This record gives sequence, structure tokens and C-alpha cells, in this order.
Amino acid sequence: MHLFWLLLQVLAFTPEALKHGLHSNSSSSELRPPRVYFLFLAVDKISNLDVWSAFFDSADSEKYRAFVHCKEKQCVQQMAGSPIVPVPTVSSYYCTDLVSPMNQLLSYALSTDLGPTNALDKFAFISDSALPAKPFSEIHRTLGDREGSDFCVFPPGEWADLPNGDGEGLEVAVKVHQWITLSRAHAERASDMWQKGVMHNFMTYFKMNQLGWNNMLDNNFADNRNWGCLDEFWYVTALYGTLKKVHAEGDQSIDLPEFTGSPLRIDKTAGWQGKCDTFVIWAKYMHSLGRNEQQNLMLSLDPPSVPHGGNWARPGWWDTISTKGIQAIRNSDFLFVRKFIDKPALHDGGDFAAAYTKIVVEGIAPTPTS
Repeated sequence: MHLFWLLLQVLAFTPEALKHGLHSNSSSSELRPPRVYFLFLAVDKISNLDVWSAFFDSADSEKYRAFVHCKEKQCVQQMAGSPIVPVPTVSSYYCTDLVSPMNQLLSYALSTDLGPTNALDKFAFISDSALPAKPFSEIHRTLGDREGSDFCVFPPGEWADLPNGDGEGLEVAVKVHQWITLSRAHAERASDMWQKGVMHNFMTYFKMNQLGWNNMLDNNFADNRNWGCLDEFWYVTALYGTLKKVHAEGDQSIDLPEFTGSPLRIDKTAGWQGKCDTFVIWAKYMHSLGRNEQQNLMLSLDPPSVPHGGNWARPGWWDTISTKGIQAIRNSDFLFVRKFIDKPALHDGGDFAAAYTKIVVEGIAPTPTS
């Protein structure tokens, strides 16, 4: 049954279908509840697929769709029999272009899921090392109640900037986590803009990664030294444009429509902004996050559940966690968490997938230990 449905999806992936997905669907009668599109980016596998399978098994099939872009063939093979449908693979390059596979997922979701739409549909990008932090019903309700898109905005020291063309202030591009959640309107616009070549030259225009320094540790706001990846800038820049005539000293704000957590504060002292659906920890901010969602989760973890810190280029990860740590994830403000290795150890003993499914997917709290 799964293979038959997958064949139908592949046959439907035509320019005509894509056009229908981008334009006709937008005006369809809204005869169904909001739907969450889970869009996975994977290399050779989705880690802990058994947890994700249990998560989708608990869901109303009319309220979600799940797609994955696989870089390697074994990832496509892994999806056989799962509720996650592979899309045709496109060329991608770490950092310089992960936007092509992201927009392949968007285009495929928009063009193959025909019929009525809902303006409150959401398109959530998910890492192959991520796990849900809430039961499906809670994720669906939370995202369905929001009208805009969710961008997890890095502190301004990570943003890209250049002298403004007219000499007045700076032109600034906002840096966000790759794991964004887009509204239907933004998903349609982004897919259309990418196909038209909008901001394909971003990396060159902002001279990304061309000036060296000490592992980004002295990367500061308004210093004209820009570091980052296309996927961290393209969506918010394509949808909202760059910020013009920004003062080097900051202390400004701008209201962004359909942007969860707006207004955006432009100030070198600002911390995380927007809405972070996915928890991820960077070594640079491990001990200097301030009181926010990331710090709250870190402080709630018992010692065996504290993730490895990673480094300046790679985020931290879990290879061991306790049931208490899993419950802390369930109690956090996040919808998803990363990074988890495949089949991590459960500190208490026993099977990680079974414990995680029970606590997070089914919402059953662990039995307290003496």
C-alpha cells in the first residue's frame, strides 16, 4: 500500500502539478482542519525511526503529511513501510546549498497533496537527528493556533552585514536556525521565489565565510565579517528582505508581519528571538544563553542527561539520557529536540525508544525512583 501511494506521488510531481500546488490550492475552500507537513532532511537515515513511526501512528492521518529528502539510497530504502514518503533527490552541498532540498520538500508537499487547503497549514523542517518533544496532538494544536511562521533567530552577533549602498548605515541579513516552520502562505511564496532564482547569490553578495577569525568567537554585530550557511539566511531574507539603514550601535526594532515573536529587536545585546520550535545547543552559548527556552531546558536536565556541548561549528548531541531527562524534554517549551544519535543509551537501563515513546509520544510520566 505504501509503495502504491509513493508511486502516485512520483507520477504527480509534474510542472503542471507544481503550478496547481502553488496557485490553485491557495484559493480552495477550506474544508479540512489545519495540517502539519513534517519535512525531514536526511543523509543516510532518520535516526530513531521507530520513535517517529510510533509518533505518526498516534496521529489522525488527515492532520499530517510526512516527507523526507534523502541524500543516500539507503535512506530511501529505510522509509519502506514507514509513513514518511521520500521525495526525488536533488543536488545539495553542505552549508552552501541545503536550500535546494528544503525547497524540493516544499514543492513536493504543495504539489502532491491536492484538494482543499487550510490557511493555518504549517510546514515544519525536521532534522534527521531530531525527535518530537510533544505528542502529535499537542504539536498539531500549537502550530495550528499560530497564524505566522516560526523562525529561531540567532543573537545579532551572528547576523550578516554590509555597508549600505548609499552609505547610510548597514544592510543586514538576519540569521536563523535551519529548522523553521512556515505558514502555508510563506511556503508557497518561498517555493515560487526559489524557482525564480531569488537570492540565489546570497553567499556571494554578503561575502559569507571569506574572512577568517578565531573560530567565530570574536564574531560581533556590525563588524562586516559574515559567517554562516545559506539555509540559515535564505528563507527569512527572501520572505522579508534585508534590513536597510541599520545603525551600527543597534537599538532599533522592526515589526515583521506573520512572524511569530515580532517585533524583531536589532541590538547587539539582544539574545535569541522569534520562536524556536526545535531545541539545539551551541557550545558558544552553552553557559551564556540567559534566561530563555534553551537555558530553561538545560537547567532542568539531570546530570546524566546533559548533552555533549559540541563545538563552534557543530551543535551538541545526546548519546545518553535518563527517563528524567526525557520527561524534562516533554515538559519544555519546544516541539522538537536535536541532536540524538541513533539508538542512544537509556541511563536507567532498558530500551530508549520504548521509554521515549511512552513518556513523550504517549504522554505517560515515568514512575519516580527512590
